[in-house]
Parts: sequence; C-alpha cells; structure tokens
Amino acid sequence: MPLSRPVTRLAHAPTWVLSTLAVVAVTSTGVVAGVRHADPTPDAPDAPEAAQATQAAVAPVTASVTPPAERVVDAVRLVRKPVEPSIPVATSDAAETVAAAEASSYNVPGQCLGWTREQADIPSRYDDAATAWEHASDRHPGDTSPPKGAAVYWLGGSSGHGHVAISLGDGRVRSSDAGGYGVVGTIQLERLTREWGLQYAGWSDSINGYRIPGVANA
Repeated sequence: MPLSRPVTRLAHAPTWVLSTLAVVAVTSTGVVAGVRHADPTPDAPDAPEAAQATQAAVAPVTASVTPPAERVVDAVRLVRKPVEPSIPVATSDAAETVAAAEASSYNVPGQCLGWTREQADIPSRYDDAATAWEHASDRHPGDTSPPKGAAVYWLGGSSGHGHVAISLGDGRVRSSDAGGYGVVGTIQLERLTREWGLQYAGWSDSINGYRIPGVANA
C-alpha cells in the first residue's frame, strides 16, 4: 500500500523537524503514563481543577531557599527585645532603708525629701517631694499598700511641696515630723493623709532618679 501523503511528507522533512516531533511524542507519552498511574482520589474534581492538577504535575518545581545570612537576621529579630532604659541604683536596698528609717529619731524640720533620701543613701537632686514624685519611676498611683522600703508620696501642703516618707509595710510609714516638729515617727498612711490635709499620690521604688533595690520583694 502506498504511503499516505502526510507520511510521505514526514519522510522528506528536515532532521530538526523529526527530532522535535520525537521529543514531543516522548513527553506526551510520559505525561499520559503518569496520569494513568496516579493514585485515585475519593472525589472526582471538576474539570478546571483536574486541568490545573495535570499542569502542576508536569510543571517544573523551583525550590525557594533562604540564604543563610537572611535566616540569621530573622532569628535575631525574633529574640531581640526592646532595651529598657536603666536608672542608677541606690546604695541601700529596701531592708536597709527600712532599718535606717526606724533607727532615725530626728530630722531637719520641713525637710522630708532630704530625710527620706538619706535613709537609702541617695544624693540630692529635686527641690521638693512633689517634683520627686513627678519624675519617679515605677509609680503606683493611689495604691495604699506600698511594700517595705518604698518611697511614699503625697501632693499639696501649704506651699504645694508635697511630702514623702518610707513605707514600713502594713499601711505604716516612717516619716519626718510625724512625731512632732523635727521628730521622726511611725504613723498610719491614712492617718497622715487625713491629719496633714494632703493628697495621697502613691508609691514608687525610686527617689531622685535612684531605684531602691528589693522594694517589690520586701
């Protein structure tokens, strides 16, 4: 039987055409074989999804590899934490501050800030207790249960200078002028607020920019 016209034309086709057709035939055979041997799925997908699945099966896969340097940078970002600004630490801790306050008997009249900071060995800085409270760190406004060694602050007074004392715990404070003019005494926090006509501000672990260590655990 004479060859059909298409076959006759292929016989006289250039070599590069025959090579191209051979590659296409081999590729098509592999795709069909892969589809035939694929594991069946429980639910038959819709036609568009099946076409996408076939294209995904034969499409080349390009791996995404993160360079080592970028992985290190990402790891550093995960563990990096904002650095909180530190403040100077007082020479005396909370327990030592309380002991010094209880051992003190006299004070310079009207110098509550000077007397209070001296119990924790803190240098001078601000003019009065109201200013010291304004710049205090770790403030607890309105909290009437300050821990031992904390600086306890009030606002107001005849000249607006406020007041500051040392907490002994259990709602008691050791304060200048609490035992009389120029006499250190122990007094209930609420009583001092009421009898002295002051506005209670709260407590802090710092005086004049110096933190008293151990206040929270005292």
